Order: sequence, then C-alpha cells, then structure tokens
Amino acid sequence: MKRTNAVEALLASAGQVAECKAKRAAWVKETAAAWRATQRAMDERCDEAVGRVSEEAFERLCDEEQAKVDAVRQPLVDAGERDLWPRHLHMGGI
Repeated sequence: MKRTNAVEALLASAGQVAECKAKRAAWVKETAAAWRATQRAMDERCDEAVGRVSEEAFERLCDEEQAKVDAVRQPLVDAGERDLWPRHLHMGGI
C-alpha cells in the first residue's frame, strides 16, 4: 500500500471512530431521556393509584411499572458497565 493510501485510510478510520462516538453520545442522551420519561410516568401512575387500589394491586402495579423502567434503563447499564452497545452503534474494524 502506498504511503498516501495508508494515511488516507487512517484518516478515514479516525473519522469513522469520531462519527461512531457522536452517534453513541446521541443514543445515550435519547435513551436517558426515555428513561426519565418512563420513570415520571411510573411515578404518576403509582401516585394516582395510592389509596385507590388495594395494597396487593398497588404492589403489582408498581412492579409492572418498574419492569418498564428497567427495560428502558438496561441498555444504558449494558453500555456503561459491560461495553455492550446496540448493534447499530458498533464500531466496525476496531
């Protein structure tokens, strides 16, 4: 490979890394916003149900709502703790 081709390939690769980092940052912000919205919705539903439903029904409702929150949050945990990203955010060739 000619030296100019090698340099061009390295520059292209660096650009791909920067683009991937930007996409990951955007995904984290979007997913964190969805997590906050899901948590707010859970809080509103549970607050509305307090005193209106039995204790057992309330616990069931809270568990169901928490499962929704956890489902939105889990990909963030996976990315942060285990470096597992959604497929569309993988860096090819690195």
